[in-house]
Amino acid sequence: MDAEKLEVYSLAHDKAWELFQEMVERSTLDSHTSIPELAETLARECGGLPLALKIVGRAMKSQRKVGDWKRAINKMRTSASKFSGMKEEVFSRLKFSYDSLSTDELRSCLLYCYLYPEDYEIPKRELIDYWISEGFVYDFDDGCDFIDDLLQACLLEEEGDDHVKMHDMIREMSLWIACTVDKEEQNFLVRAGVKLTEAPKVEEWEGAKRISLTANGIGSLSEIPTCPRLVTLLLDGNRIEEITDGFFQSLSTLRVLSLRGNFPPSTLPSGISGLVSLHHLDLSSTDITGLPQELKALEKLRYLNLDYAFHLSIIPHQLISCFSKLEVLRLCGCGRFGVIKGKEGNVLCDGAEPLMKELLGLKHLNVLSWSFGSSLAVQKFLKYPKLVSITQSVWVECGTYTRPPFNVLHLAYMENLQELELESCNLEEMKIDSTEEVKKLFRNGFRNLNTVVLRSCRGKDLTWLVFVQNLKQLNMQGFTMEEIISVEKLSDISERLPESPAFSKAEENSSISLPTAVEAPTQFQQREGTSSCDDNAIFAAGLE
Repeated sequence: MDAEKLEVYSLAHDKAWELFQEMVERSTLDSHTSIPELAETLARECGGLPLALKIVGRAMKSQRKVGDWKRAINKMRTSASKFSGMKEEVFSRLKFSYDSLSTDELRSCLLYCYLYPEDYEIPKRELIDYWISEGFVYDFDDGCDFIDDLLQACLLEEEGDDHVKMHDMIREMSLWIACTVDKEEQNFLVRAGVKLTEAPKVEEWEGAKRISLTANGIGSLSEIPTCPRLVTLLLDGNRIEEITDGFFQSLSTLRVLSLRGNFPPSTLPSGISGLVSLHHLDLSSTDITGLPQELKALEKLRYLNLDYAFHLSIIPHQLISCFSKLEVLRLCGCGRFGVIKGKEGNVLCDGAEPLMKELLGLKHLNVLSWSFGSSLAVQKFLKYPKLVSITQSVWVECGTYTRPPFNVLHLAYMENLQELELESCNLEEMKIDSTEEVKKLFRNGFRNLNTVVLRSCRGKDLTWLVFVQNLKQLNMQGFTMEEIISVEKLSDISERLPESPAFSKAEENSSISLPTAVEAPTQFQQREGTSSCDDNAIFAAGLE
């Protein structure tokens, strides 16, 4: 492309030393008279590489024993002397921080991020779910602590509140560790985001412990791999339409399997029953139409994701309840294109109430996402407080001309609800006559809800959004409204509770996605496919 080549120089020692000191706590440098000199020596060993200086400095930021600094210098020198190539010398310096991580589990968590494509923004929740299934962390809070440790060590970068990213050089270092330095223990096969149209030959799979072929264009899995050590297999984001019978027969050690975003046959191969060690199964955004009875053999399953499996219309009776260790079940959008009512024992029939009853017997279930096709289905669900208390995400699609209209406030007291998607809904006009109810809604309503998505909905207004005080993301597409926020209703609410302004907790990085804006004289006025506002728009003012 005739791009100009620029030589990037290492930092001069004085600049390198300044950067290193920024990474190390001042109290650490002052803790012993010998430490500043040792710290400057260690900084010099980083060869002027900014990323190495940053990472090694963070690794040593609170080390106040002289012996720890001397060992660090010796370790850096010994490691660097083993390699002659510039690439290996750089990696050896970065590996110092990897080696300085407090536990083997934390090191494994870092290497796991290498399974994602380059420059990929990794969802924290998804990453932690993988770590839990692998046995690296105990629960979500434990996983959050691990992410914080890796951020503090500059081995991961934060992308907003909900995502992390791996620096290209750290990813290359992870490849070097997993496939060269520690190949005997780790042995990764990663071809993520490299535009493959065919899966690697099964000979390449042999001996691998973790395989990622995510974000490619693979159309089929026609060979039968033999992988006696394989623990993780990520196949999400491909175009897989065919999985040969017997594909899973020699994968008995597999703990994590993701087929998200593929187009597998209507049911999975019967050989999936051989995955007796499986903890994590992701079939979200696939075209699967039913779950096979053979899944009952997966007695160790703790995570099952069926979100946006719109064609899924059959879940056999007593299948889900066989997963006695199940902790996470995601079902947003399941059965959207119709549930097969004539199928005997299908727990998705009757508004999925048979499934609700079945879930009550799962003692370890603590995260749930759910779909509703009517106001009646919501009322049925609210009869089960245990399920209500663990629901994080909800999808509602009940028809834009359905009567009676859907009252969103019925969901207001789902205490752990974080994400709400409303599609093709006729929304009931908000009417609150009691000051006490207003106070209650501001105090407890939508307590943890931070993401709201509305698609092709209709109604008078969306004034109920003022009660979503932790709103971070709002996305609205193709809907019919007279107003978004009613000035009259907002004034009425403010008079009842003037100390609680609308959207008072909205963050600076809140993401508001609206249809095309055009000029208008007062507040947001809404017609299908358009929105309008001026500088005094009450909705925008609330968000600011």
